[in-house]
Amino acid sequence: MAKTSPVARENRPYYNAGYRLRSLGAKLAFQAALREKLSKQGLSASPPEPDVLVQHLPSGDHLVFECKTTSFGFESSTTEQARKLLISCADADTAVGVAGEAYVVYVLTKEDCDRQTETLVQVAAELNGAGFNTSEYGTLGLSIDEKGLWAELRLSAESEKEHVTSVLGPVLITPDASGDARPLYLIPFDPTTEENQDPDERRYCHRMLLERFYIAGVQAIGTADVPDLLVVKADDLFRKATHEYSDKWQARELSGLKSRLIQGMAKTLNKGTLKGAVTANSTSLEMRLRNEEDRNAAISLLLKANSEQLAIKNTSGQTELDTPN
Repeated sequence: MAKTSPVARENRPYYNAGYRLRSLGAKLAFQAALREKLSKQGLSASPPEPDVLVQHLPSGDHLVFECKTTSFGFESSTTEQARKLLISCADADTAVGVAGEAYVVYVLTKEDCDRQTETLVQVAAELNGAGFNTSEYGTLGLSIDEKGLWAELRLSAESEKEHVTSVLGPVLITPDASGDARPLYLIPFDPTTEENQDPDERRYCHRMLLERFYIAGVQAIGTADVPDLLVVKADDLFRKATHEYSDKWQARELSGLKSRLIQGMAKTLNKGTLKGAVTANSTSLEMRLRNEEDRNAAISLLLKANSEQLAIKNTSGQTELDTPN
């Protein structure tokens, strides 16, 4: 939504209104004076970590997106996170470090939005009764029909800001989605949410990430000088595999995922004529390319790799090297 498109016919309402992706998995902040008050309310002072921050550049306003597979009720344990998001974002300057407003928006399927709104109304009323200021809040309902993928933003209060009103209601995000939005994934696999995924969906996401990661490896090998001792960094491949969005991704789980990916690639390459010519550590691999035959062999190994089986191995952590560095 906050990304430009190379396809001229596609509309990007959020992007055109000035919204840009700021970060993924960022930690928000509380005013120091709130810590004791949070404790009395039974809330920890640990900062909430919403899934996505989208910033409206001209104004500094933020859409603070938290993605859920389903809605949750007032009695759910998930409401603790909602409480902290509403409290933190009431002071956007402290929460995101930018003057403006921060709207807490839960992203979920359209049919779950009404129930989610009811819960947020209850949570906000409880916090206001306890003396807390709370941010504005709302839902972003996702749906797919014959026209494509839609996102419908609804907020708890009316706004006179044009950049807010211009994206309220149903907005066509991507036309012709054909009932399946998965090819739209800019980040195919998120290790922080895998526990909430269906096993088949998790395998699909693993496989898509691996395919992109290995294609990025093929590009690095194909453009290397020969002969050369080629160094391939996991960060560089991961950046390409996520369309550069990993630069804005702050999840601590990423270091382990990158390590598994690069070591799995090294194990795939360390065969045949390349046996003993590939070593790796947790952040990169080195490969001795002696001639064009080595280059072609490396590219062939990556292109022939069974991504589905590799995805299963990455899930289970079975990516140890035959010749670890």
